[in-house]
Amino acid sequence: LDCDTLTQMLKQSPNKIECACLDHRENVSPEYLALLVSLFKKAEVLNFDPFGRDAAYACLMACLMQGDGPRELVFTGHRDLDSISLHQAGLLFQGIAFSTSVETLILSQEFGFDEPENVGRALAHSLGLNRSLKRVGLCMAALDTNMQGILGSVLLETQVQSLDINNGSEEIDEHYEYNEIPFNILRDILCRKDCSLKHLRLDAVALSPSMNDDDLNTTLKNSSVRGFSLECANLDCSQIMETVSLFQSIETLCLNFNGISDLSPLDPLLIGDNATLKSLVVCSNDIEEADAIDFFRKLPEMKRLRHVRFWENPFITGNNDSWKTMAIDAIQRNKSLECIEGDQFDEHFIDKTKVALSLNRGGRRALEVESSSVLPANLWPRVLERATNIVYCNYSISEEEEQLHYASEAKSKPVESTRVDVVFWLLREKMVGQ
Repeated sequence: LDCDTLTQMLKQSPNKIECACLDHRENVSPEYLALLVSLFKKAEVLNFDPFGRDAAYACLMACLMQGDGPRELVFTGHRDLDSISLHQAGLLFQGIAFSTSVETLILSQEFGFDEPENVGRALAHSLGLNRSLKRVGLCMAALDTNMQGILGSVLLETQVQSLDINNGSEEIDEHYEYNEIPFNILRDILCRKDCSLKHLRLDAVALSPSMNDDDLNTTLKNSSVRGFSLECANLDCSQIMETVSLFQSIETLCLNFNGISDLSPLDPLLIGDNATLKSLVVCSNDIEEADAIDFFRKLPEMKRLRHVRFWENPFITGNNDSWKTMAIDAIQRNKSLECIEGDQFDEHFIDKTKVALSLNRGGRRALEVESSSVLPANLWPRVLERATNIVYCNYSISEEEEQLHYASEAKSKPVESTRVDVVFWLLREKMVGQ
């Protein structure tokens, strides 16, 4: 590796590096350290294994403290590599504490630390001092100590908007050992008035002790979180719904892989003047046909719901299609739902619902006004302009495709995507309404 040549190339180039991935390296020369400094200054995202030498961590600390380090730090690691020493972790966390550049910090499942208890305290202290972080991802399998201090620092003393806590395993079965977060600690921190977190994801993390304990205070509510994801939670349905009830302003809810069958406990978030939920994702659960029919029966009353995803639930994958009649009627009468996703939607279901969903995406709810008010005429050009730019609902889009799908939707509209039919139906409903 010609470190000198690479260093000169980096110094002379005006461009940033989108992502730099650094593997474990035992032999650290002065030339290699100079290359690292140049990489740290150029990389937008830094993804690395344990460096193996204290000097490399000191270089990263210096770059972070100078404010010209990477925006995103991803600590990967491998099980066959040595863990990071307490001294090396201290250098890392000191750089993070005083960094003004790093906005995302991710500790993956295979990133190991020596003396994890002391490292946990150091991390909590570092996070409490940082003022630039916006997103934090923590793996409890790599760092399962001092969670109270870490959560308190992330949720109360920083500007972090998104927190992801996972257990670091892709395979979960009946023998899986869950790491636990004390529910009362999480609840008390989340429900403080100075908590400003916007997005929280808990993946394969158990909450303990039981939420049926006598000290459960049902009056505590969080008003800052807008998006909440609870997946593979190892809780029963009542405990899951008890957790969800903490959030009174939630707009996006993901409850995948939880064995949920009854969605009616979510009614307060979906129906009524205090409804807040715009997106509901309940894939890989146990929703049967009767439960689905009950949900669709109430769908016309859900005035804020925009998106719902039902992948891999028994009522869709089964052979009984009687739920579709209720679903089609409900979707046609609902004025807000813009997209419904699920596997094995047949052509009949798509044909009967795509017009209603497209009208909703085009702004049909603008026509649903109170009898004492009328949509101002000067807003109609904006409504119709938006209607010509919508993308039709994709009933079976994957999560990766969805990101590309909505990214392309935000770009300039190609000529062939103009939705003349949606504009026509909006104008027709306008005339019929008058």
